[in-house]
Formats: sequence, structure tokens, C-alpha cells
Amino acid sequence: MAVATNKTMSDSQLPAKVVHDSIAVRGKLALAVGPVASPLDIEYSIYGNLACPVIVVLGGITADRYVLGTKENNTNKATVKDKSSEQLGWWSQLEGANKALDTDEHCIVSFNYISRVAIKSSAGNKLEYNLTPSDQAVVLKHLLDVLGIHKPIKIIGSSYGGMVGLSFAEQFKANIEQLTCISASDRSTHTARAIRSIQKGIFELADNSIQKHQALSLARQLSILFYRTDEVFDTQFIDPATQTPLGKVINYDQTIYSYLNHQGQKFANKTSIGNYEALLDSIDAHNVSPKEILCDCSFIAVPNDRLVSYESMRRLAQNIKGKSEFYRLESIYGHDAFLKEFDQLNQLLKKILGESDESSTSYASC
Repeated sequence: MAVATNKTMSDSQLPAKVVHDSIAVRGKLALAVGPVASPLDIEYSIYGNLACPVIVVLGGITADRYVLGTKENNTNKATVKDKSSEQLGWWSQLEGANKALDTDEHCIVSFNYISRVAIKSSAGNKLEYNLTPSDQAVVLKHLLDVLGIHKPIKIIGSSYGGMVGLSFAEQFKANIEQLTCISASDRSTHTARAIRSIQKGIFELADNSIQKHQALSLARQLSILFYRTDEVFDTQFIDPATQTPLGKVINYDQTIYSYLNHQGQKFANKTSIGNYEALLDSIDAHNVSPKEILCDCSFIAVPNDRLVSYESMRRLAQNIKGKSEFYRLESIYGHDAFLKEFDQLNQLLKKILGESDESSTSYASC
């Protein structure tokens, strides 16, 4: 673990091909509502050499820092190899020569979002605080400073990561040269806010540990329904049929009920209501001013995204102060397209990063 100081890395300290580490923040990290009262760790990953142009890659609300490679390579000197160690990083399909994320040409940096911290109030009391996308941008800026990354960076942010990228561009104008925003806009839709309100209402109905686990599972299942589209579900599942008089669903494991239950339980096994609720609150708090975004921007929107309006992203592309380009990504996967449409994304991102040609709609602001 590296402790944050005023020193930065020299050339001799540049990381190897892949580095996973954390920095311990012991000083005052100034968030929107005040300084952090307790120490915290920023867990980060670096793929490539920091001497190369830096691209910060950020994923959705439950994404981790393991963007590329395999989980085996994403574990420092793992002593036990299990099945999970063979899982790929969530954007590993975009890594390699002639692909969007070539670590011989770029240095890819990511970090784990911090859901909540203790802060000091104006009266000197310690309070629990849920970090907003704007606060995550402050955390990212602190990480970059410690790593000695002072040149303007590029950010590729998807979903919640796009919100963090927009917030970074708004706050740290001199530190970013290009933002690629995928399935994220300047503010939430009313429908998306309502979904999160229902999820938090489910949490309030749970009294004991068993109920809390089930509440977390149900809340996650509700999210998944809006991440995908009916077109996907129609091709993936059979229509349920019940066996009377028992009322048992025939071929249950081939229905959407089984899929949602599995995904919900898997999620509930690895997180807590407190952490998930903090991230839901964080999304609700997201709000940036397009006129404050001066860097070059590329927006990738999915027409049938149920959570982030295609038209809201088009308006955002038109209203930012800097030059912007707007790309339409056709996908049956809706909001989850950034985790599924790797071929399309590879071509689009290569174009955006200046490595190929792909048509777009350009909006040049004066």
C-alpha cells in the first residue's frame, strides 16, 4: 500500500505492465460538503506504462478497477488459484494490438468507487456521507496527483463512470483533454429517479438479516429489468407455464424468474444495503452544467436505453461548451450495451481516439 505524500513517481518508479495497489489518504480530502474525517484507501489499477498517454477507464455503478486482463493477472501474487481467477476484466475484449485499448500505446488507469465516508461537519461532528459523482472526480484527481499524472488525460466513462467523467470535466478543466461518455447524461430522468426510490423503499421494509438480503436481491432484480430490453428477454427465456394444482412453474430454470433470482442473490451475497443505497443516492445527486464542460467530448448513446434517455444525451452533446461528437450505438441490450457490444465499441473508440474512421454527428460550440 502506498501512502499519499507530496512526492510523485520518478521515471525509475514507473509501473510494470500491470499494477494493482492502493493509496492511503491520511490528509484532508476536500469533498463537496467538507473534509474527510477518517483515513480511506483508494484502490487503483494501472495497465501499461505511465510514460504513455493516460486514459482513465470507468465503468458502471458496480464496476471495479479490473478493466483489462484476467482476474488471475488482476491479483498480485495470488497464492490460491480458483475458478474466479480465470474471469476476464470487464473490458478485456477491447484490449490488445489494433484494438481500442492498446497498452503498448496507452496507459489505462482505473479505481474502485468509494461509496461512503465519514466527514467533519462545521460543528466538528463526524457524519456519514455518501459520495456523489462530483466527489468521485475529486478522488480521481487526488489519485492522479499522487501517481504523478499532471498532463491532461483522456477519460472513457460508461454509465456511472460517464457521470464521474462529466463531473471531472466540469471541475478540473485544465486536467482533461478528451471525454468519451457512454450511456450517461448531465442529470437523471424522472423515471430513473423513481426506480431508485422504489428500491430504497424495498430496503425500508426489511427488519432482519434474512429480509435485508432478500430486499437487496429484489432491488437488484428491479435494476436488471431496466438494464436490458424486451427483445433480449424474448430471445433468452421461455414463457412460464404453471402446473396445476401445485402452481409450480414448469422449466423454471429457463424463465426470466430464475435468471432474476440468480442475479439478485449473487449480488446480495457480495454487497450490503448500505453500500448499494449510497451509490443509488450518488446517482440521484448527479447534476452537471453542460456549459462548464470545455474539453473535446464524444457521446455514445443507445436508442432503446431505458435508464438514460437517448435524446437527453443528444441535447447534452449540443449544449456543452467544447467541441462534441455524437454516436448512435444500435443494440438490443439497452443500457448494458457497453458490456456487450464489443465489436461496435472497439470501432467507435478507435475512431474517437484517432485510430480509425467512423461517422458521427458533430456539434461545434463557439
